[in-house]
Order: sequence, then C-alpha cells, then structure tokens
Amino acid sequence: MNRAALLLFVFCLSAAEPWQSRPFADWTDKDVQKVLNNSPWSRSVVVPGGPTAGDRSAGRPLQDPTLTPGVSMPSDAPVNTIGGKASPGGGGGGAPRSDPGFDLRTIPLTVRWQSALPVKQALARLKYGAEAATSPEAKKFLDDNTVYLIAVAGLPPTLGFSSFNLMKNQIIAETSLSSKGKNLRPSDVILAPPSKVVETFFVFQKTTPFTADDKDVEFSTRLGALDVHCKFRLKDMLYNGALEL
Repeated sequence: MNRAALLLFVFCLSAAEPWQSRPFADWTDKDVQKVLNNSPWSRSVVVPGGPTAGDRSAGRPLQDPTLTPGVSMPSDAPVNTIGGKASPGGGGGGAPRSDPGFDLRTIPLTVRWQSALPVKQALARLKYGAEAATSPEAKKFLDDNTVYLIAVAGLPPTLGFSSFNLMKNQIIAETSLSSKGKNLRPSDVILAPPSKVVETFFVFQKTTPFTADDKDVEFSTRLGALDVHCKFRLKDMLYNGALEL
C-alpha cells in the first residue's frame, strides 16, 4: 500500500463511527456518549407539553448537571441488569436547562433502543471500563437478548413515582412499537428513581420480532401531557452485519 493510500485508509477509519471502526472495549468516553445519545439506536426528539414560560419552575434544570453521565435502573428491574445490579441508563437525554429564560413548553428527549448490542456495550464500557470485554458479569449482561427495551431519557422531574404508578396501566395502553403489519405493546414500564435523572424504560416481549424487511419501526407513547414519537430506520441499525435491536 503506497503512502497516499495508507493515509486515505487511516482517514476513513478515523472518520468512521466508533461502532464501525474499533472494538467496544477500546471506545472512549466520547464514543460511549455518541452511541448512547446520537446513533442509529438513539434518537433525539423534541416534544411539546412542558411547563409554560411563566411557571416559576421553568428555570429548574431537567436534570441535575452535577450528576455523572448514566443513571441506574431500579434495583428490582427485571431486565438489563449487570451482576445483580441495575445497569446505567447513560446519556441523560439532552443538556441540562438551567437558564431561567428557557421555555420548557418544548422538552428535548432521547429515545434509545436500550436492548441493542451496541448500546449495551456502551453501558458495559461505562460501568467496567477497560475490563468490559473480559468481565463475566459484563458478558452475562451483553448476552441477554430476551426482550426489546426502549428508554426515554430527559423527562421532567415532576413525573414522579406516585403519579406514574397511577398512570402505569394507561401508559402501557398508549405505548407501542410498530411497523407495517406489526404492533407490540409493552409488558412493563419502569421508572428510574426520582433522585436520579428521570428515565422511563419500556419492556416489549419479542412475540413478533422485527426484521430488516420491516424497514422502519416507530416507538410511540404518551406520558401525562407528553406525546412522544420516534422512528428508527432499521437499515441503519446493522452491527457486524446483523440487525441489532
């Protein structure tokens, strides 16, 4: 390989996305956040329905900026646990909003396909660091592929346990993963502890698995006054030649 071709190869490799160019154990913190917040498995959406600009609470951040990236699922969560402990959710779903003039009538959220292997690898890398590829606990976590798990991150902290539990059945009824001819309802909805960045996790059984032939899958839910819709393009969600959901 001549020098020009070698330089072109190195440039193309460096420009490739982290999940395309190097093993997950070698991902940097920046790579991890890229997978968790801005990748084919993680989409940013802006939804209406937050407090109005005149609300005194509008100046409060949607998340505590002092928190480190990543949150834990509840300790009794039935899925996505690492070594008996809840896995970090990662990402936080958007930058903290602490400007008193910021209008929370629109809310930035992150919708993440949490059960996809690249996302789980990012979570394992976040938790185990350089040992992510060799830890038996991380391997057990990565090998768990029994359900589809969708995370919605960046929700207002006012969505607390009391109101959530009252609304849970309604949320399940108004949530779906769908493509042409397929429609899944969640078997469970899990809210992260209110002391953490607010994330909600939706568990879907693989009764009708999605395939690349479905082309697009749309996640839809209603959380109180918030209508959340996010479409994923399946052709972009290939990883090592396989569809990862």
